[in-house]
Amino acid sequence: MMRLKTHLISGAGNTFHVLFDEAAFFSSAAISAQKRKEISAQICQKNPADGFIFLERGKNSSYRWHFYNNDGSDAEMCGNATRCVGFYIKNILLMSQKSWQLETVAGLIEIQESESAAELSQQFKVIMTAPRELSSSQGFFCDTGVPHLVLPVEELSTDASVKEAARALRFHTEFQPRGTNVTYVELQAETNRLKAVSYERGVEDFTAACGTGAMAAALFNLRKRGASESLVEMPGGTLMMNLLNLQRPTMTGPAVLMGSYQYEFEI
Repeated sequence: MMRLKTHLISGAGNTFHVLFDEAAFFSSAAISAQKRKEISAQICQKNPADGFIFLERGKNSSYRWHFYNNDGSDAEMCGNATRCVGFYIKNILLMSQKSWQLETVAGLIEIQESESAAELSQQFKVIMTAPRELSSSQGFFCDTGVPHLVLPVEELSTDASVKEAARALRFHTEFQPRGTNVTYVELQAETNRLKAVSYERGVEDFTAACGTGAMAAALFNLRKRGASESLVEMPGGTLMMNLLNLQRPTMTGPAVLMGSYQYEFEI
């Protein structure tokens, strides 16, 4: 029996359990990837969250993660989760640096602490991977670490009919085998402001926030209205997206500790 401790951290309403795997036990030959997936799904069901992170030391003072959606499926990247990792490194591991590098499937991500007056909620800036615009007959399609189909709407809604439509697009044959996230965008009168909500693979629902979805929405706004900086308002909070340098786009937003939990598992 092994006792595990996680910290539940919210990035603009997007929530993740983080477990620090100091000895990299969960990525060793002793533990299968399937076991990690099972643990992730069970914990996210017991204490609901959008995803689970096994965090460990990487190369040259960097960090590495094994990231899973709340159903235990793999995900290449999650922007809000990277900010939660920054919060964890700064406040739980008590590291004194102001920036850290995180190894992800999508590439090396730089996380920076930003100034914040709040005591428990802090701002973190993430230098994300370069977005790629892709071809699709369904609408504006891009990869911002994970694929997103971006669809403009007159007014955002997450009602049952919209969810059904998003789910159909998520599994559309054109996007197989990976599938796609679906992000709806409502452009505001000011060219640098928009509202957005994302239907996420693995969660299989709309989430309170999605960092890669906010980046996809900002990229859409850049192409549609020429705005290189966008304030993207999502149900869980507002994210500042900067695409002045498309090779090093940045996302800035909050992260806050929601609680800590202990579990026992037969390993």
